[in-house]
Amino acid sequence: MNYSKKQLLEIAKKVTNCEALTPNEVKYLLEYQTEEKEHGFITWLKDWAVPLSLAFGFSLATFSRVLDPLIEQLPGWTNLSPELLAGVDYLWSILSNPIEKQNIVYHLPNLVLYSFGIVGIKSLLERLERKTWLDKVLDAQEILKVRVKNGEQNWQMKKGHSLLFVGKGDFIAEQFIEDHDADEVVTIAETQQSFTEVWSQYNVNSVYDSLKTVVERSSGKTAGEYLFFPVKDLSLFLPNEKDYDLSPYKLDILCQNIRSMEREKKWKIKPIIIIGDKFHSSFVQSEDQKKIIPKSEEEISLLSISQRYPSIQLLDPTDIVLQKIIEIANGREIVFRATREGLAEYKQRFYKRLHLLGYKPVKKKILTIGYDLFEDQTEQQTLSKKVQDYYPVVLSASVRDALLRNGYKKDQFLYVPELVLQTITQSADKQ
Repeated sequence: MNYSKKQLLEIAKKVTNCEALTPNEVKYLLEYQTEEKEHGFITWLKDWAVPLSLAFGFSLATFSRVLDPLIEQLPGWTNLSPELLAGVDYLWSILSNPIEKQNIVYHLPNLVLYSFGIVGIKSLLERLERKTWLDKVLDAQEILKVRVKNGEQNWQMKKGHSLLFVGKGDFIAEQFIEDHDADEVVTIAETQQSFTEVWSQYNVNSVYDSLKTVVERSSGKTAGEYLFFPVKDLSLFLPNEKDYDLSPYKLDILCQNIRSMEREKKWKIKPIIIIGDKFHSSFVQSEDQKKIIPKSEEEISLLSISQRYPSIQLLDPTDIVLQKIIEIANGREIVFRATREGLAEYKQRFYKRLHLLGYKPVKKKILTIGYDLFEDQTEQQTLSKKVQDYYPVVLSASVRDALLRNGYKKDQFLYVPELVLQTITQSADKQ
């Protein structure tokens, strides 16, 4: 890749001044590598010019009786004209002593020796000039590496970009980033995720000022929306009551602080999109030594958070999948298939959530939905092909790929991350 010296210096200056950089500018500077290569002729001069010129001059002086007659036999064009000889000897008189001989052979030792000096000086000047600007670029490069690694880089993003608050290994967030340009998404997390360099470090237990700092650092003023992923990846569908990596009360504080920050900075209120289970909740109440204090109970759920603050949208993966199942069933009776352990874990929640969405079978035909504690059990049931009208619910890419390899089409199973991602993208694009 051909790098522009001017562009490298412009980015380096921004780094020095702690200015915001676009993801492309960060990539451009960090990927720049120097190549200290010299032209072959200069390398040859360094290695051989001095010894050869000295050896040649020594031979001409020492063996002049033998060499002079041979040189006199050379063609006439090898002799310098009297005028040219006068000019060349003038130069030699400045540098050392005039040669006072017409044939070019006698001048070769000086030509080689002093050409090395001239080329060396020119090369040195070029090297000094190059080092002067190169040091600025390399110093800025090291500073930038540390800032990106520590999540402290100030980002200049495309207007309307997304701020993703993620935990560890959110594969829906990862796919969301892959589906967008580098300047359209900033990941906000406690540690850097392997799938992005465009991130800002933030701990949800930090103070209010830390939130302001990280949002400003992430070009928050021009952002389109905030996205939160509190539900655990491997429990997107029918999670139990504790399958989250960000508690509802922490999320409630974050939403409250975001709205306070927007008021304080006089920013336009931006939508908050929460991808989680609406029934995940934190519960508190007051009690004395003997009894519960009447009317002291308070439940903070994702559903209550979405209703409490303005412009919050809750996207529940379980509802998204079940709505798709109801659509596929088209009035058929929906039955749930799993191991005994899977039935004990999921069956009750499955039908409760179905009925909350208004599911009422009107046909005698059956649609079977497969979902289990371990995905290899779902994979085995699917590949055995013993049940007709069987739709497995799949969470991992590995099981999805296994089904595709074995002849299943995408519309013959439900891949949860894809369904959720489609809904998230549609919601984000509307903002």
